[in-house]
Amino acid sequence: MIFNPVKVSDTFRERAESALAAAGWTEVTWLQTSEDDPGQGRAAEAVRYAADRVIVAGGDGTVRAVADGLAGSGIPLGIVPAGTANLLAYNLGLPRREQSAIEVAATGRPRPIDLVKITIDGRHSQHFAVMAGAGLDAMIMDEVRPELKKTFGTAAYLMAAGKAIGRLPMSVRIHVDGQRVHHRKAIMVLVGNVGGIPPNVDLIPGARYDDGLLDVMVASPRRLRDWLKIVGRMLIRRQRKDDALELRQGKRIEVVLKEPDSYQLDGDVEGEFTSLVAEIVPGALHVVFPAP
Repeated sequence: MIFNPVKVSDTFRERAESALAAAGWTEVTWLQTSEDDPGQGRAAEAVRYAADRVIVAGGDGTVRAVADGLAGSGIPLGIVPAGTANLLAYNLGLPRREQSAIEVAATGRPRPIDLVKITIDGRHSQHFAVMAGAGLDAMIMDEVRPELKKTFGTAAYLMAAGKAIGRLPMSVRIHVDGQRVHHRKAIMVLVGNVGGIPPNVDLIPGARYDDGLLDVMVASPRRLRDWLKIVGRMLIRRQRKDDALELRQGKRIEVVLKEPDSYQLDGDVEGEFTSLVAEIVPGALHVVFPAP
């Protein structure tokens, strides 16, 4: 059990111990995350000791860190979401209430999902499961402070969007599977393994977690009418040819900026980049889903 003590409820351990014992898990090792180790190191311990199952309890950052540490290991991962957005659980259709999530993590059955390997400026590589974004998307995430998320929940993202919407466009060049797609001014670039955000917005329609493909979305609105079309498309989950937005699919996507800009992974701003390479890794993570 890898858990973020700041995120879980006061009764989390008691509930989890009861559910695990009822499911027959008699040897449970409890590992806390920390600022120095948000989860990758704890996941490496689980791999080193050949754990039968890992359960992660925490927000999107904790879930991503543990998933990164378990990538390619074959060890099943149960997810107990304890953040604000809980993006991976939302997109996989997993329970987001603590008690139900604990029970599924203890009794469910593993199923493979894809992960995305991302390399920043040719140096640092890691995996993510949901979305990486640059431009408006990263700026919104950077504006949302923990105290705002705690007070306003998902509405905090809409408040941040209002502040960020006037940002200048980026000069961006995009390649999909080695083929040049754009060289244009864009407000936002999203590379996704899945595309949904709560409560019911589909940023990247058609993105699936097990299809062996990446999806990239590029938004280039120039006037208010373009923004309205893009927002409408996200709400009705359909792309139209006349909006200032393009969707592509591939196995390897490269995003190159003229000037450095910030990027986010699964909702957490990680830093700045000029070159981002994303590659799909099919079936890299086995996630525990509800048993049939």
